Amino acid sequence: MATISGKYLGNLSSEFTHNPSGVKINVDGHGEGFSPVDLTATSLAACMMAMMGYTAQNKGINLEGMSIEVDKVMADAPRRIGEINIIVNFAQEYTDKEKTLLERAAETCPVKKTLSSECKINVIMKF
Repeated sequence: MATISGKYLGNLSSEFTHNPSGVKINVDGHGEGFSPVDLTATSLAACMMAMMGYTAQNKGINLEGMSIEVDKVMADAPRRIGEINIIVNFAQEYTDKEKTLLERAAETCPVKKTLSSECKINVIMKF
């Protein structure tokens, strides 16, 4: 069985189900909800947060209150995501060593490593 299954709902809308959990997301082609490219940018941000979360758990670092903002910039010829801008806002105080650990953890994100080098990724960490 597939991990994720999807069905086309018509009018540029689709529904995808994470089969092991049953969680559903809707994807929209009209700009009225998450688009496929929105999900790509969101996946990058979520992956970076998860990698920082793993590091924080292992090193006893408190990430409570951390938030993230994501924006994508489309490019043409061919149509694609040309740039993803991410701002990570931290609500806690960290030592220089902890900041370095978190920055390095974000860089290990598998989604980031998967994206084409033609997609510029800008990350600002606001400690």
